[in-house]
Amino acid sequence: MQSINSTTNLLPASYIINALHHILRARVFMSDLDTPYSRAILPNINHPTIELNSRSISTIVTTHQHELNAVLHEISGLEMAMDDIDILHQQLFERMEKIIQSIAFHKGLGSALWRLPPEILSLIFHHCVPEGYWSPASNQAPLLLTRICRPWRDVALNTPSLWCKLYVNIKLNEKEDDISSYVHGWEEEDVEADDKDWQQAAFLYDSWLTRSQGCPLSLVLRRYPSTKLLRNLLQPYMHQISSLSIAFPRQTGRPQHLLEGLSTLRELVLLRYYPNTLQSISQLPSTMRVLDVMELGSPLGIDHVSSLNPVLAHLTHVKIPLRDIDTLLQLLRLCPNLSSLTPKVFNDGKTLKPVTHANIQSFHMGPAITQVLADMFDALSLPNLRIFEAHCPGDGPWPHKQLKDLFARSKCPLESLIFTGKVTAEAVPQAEYLALIPSLNIVVSLYPPLYPLR
Repeated sequence: MQSINSTTNLLPASYIINALHHILRARVFMSDLDTPYSRAILPNINHPTIELNSRSISTIVTTHQHELNAVLHEISGLEMAMDDIDILHQQLFERMEKIIQSIAFHKGLGSALWRLPPEILSLIFHHCVPEGYWSPASNQAPLLLTRICRPWRDVALNTPSLWCKLYVNIKLNEKEDDISSYVHGWEEEDVEADDKDWQQAAFLYDSWLTRSQGCPLSLVLRRYPSTKLLRNLLQPYMHQISSLSIAFPRQTGRPQHLLEGLSTLRELVLLRYYPNTLQSISQLPSTMRVLDVMELGSPLGIDHVSSLNPVLAHLTHVKIPLRDIDTLLQLLRLCPNLSSLTPKVFNDGKTLKPVTHANIQSFHMGPAITQVLADMFDALSLPNLRIFEAHCPGDGPWPHKQLKDLFARSKCPLESLIFTGKVTAEAVPQAEYLALIPSLNIVVSLYPPLYPLR
């Protein structure tokens, strides 16, 4: 019996269904099973009502056995036919679903979305990606956009700016806790280049970076099993990296390898400090504009800051922990183009020489001892200052007088004065600040506003 999946004698499903209806309505011939013996009353062996013929009975049994075999064969054939009918039924349902999908797709072609030129569609795609840095997750844009349909995939893959940000988080050791590794760092793993898991991760990240097609890259190197392997992975793209945020593993061998060859770097954020890292920072290119080392394990002294030259001369935005006010003033001398500074000063300094910085427009001061702040305010002049933000530990003494003197001495076009922390509005002499600068916007808030670094 030929199966319905056979490739020969193909017929439309409707023909097969009509034929089945015609066959099933027909009456099936059933042979008569009655015999002279079956029509008689059950014979009494002691007083038989009919004469028994052994040869005749044997013939009847043989005939019925042949008929039974034929029926069994027909039942088997019918079961096979029913299986084929079930297959046909399933095929028709699958065909129905595909037709419905095709109708929906072609109806959608009438939508203006499908008539948008690739340039407009590319702009729309940029609004689909999550904020911040992008991880290669298949359920998020931009990778998700490549799985919708072929036209969208082509547009997404040929939009380099969709692939210019990347969050690298490669964890081959599943036993280590993410929070613990973030706080205390992580150990490099004993991984070779031919490791299967590493090769799979490297292929994914390399494919992503290749699609950037030479566009400037912004990378966050959050975690990776080997500095050497990561450097080899990034080697073809080092000249594209314009923004780099990097965490180093504990006891890494040569972290500076990830800071070499960055010929177009503009922004660097370091999440962990190593003694030989400062030398690598000093050798970064003249394209550098933003340096954020606020998360370093310990504050930097004058010698540390001085060792960062010559890159300091090019910086416009800096976040940095400093040992004392002397170090802060030295930093200002070495950064003539600085327009935004967020320092964290730990100790008072010696007798301070006045410093004027003509380019700083925003100054964000973290928690510090009151006397440290007072001495710093007395030494500074910031004639171009527009935003000043300070974190106040509470309602205790705070050097408002010295800060007002700084503003008066600087004659700066200050626009916003922001106090954050546990300070209350009543503890801030707002009237005195407004008397000095009538148009000043004063904000007293528990939390700082979300200013971008640049």
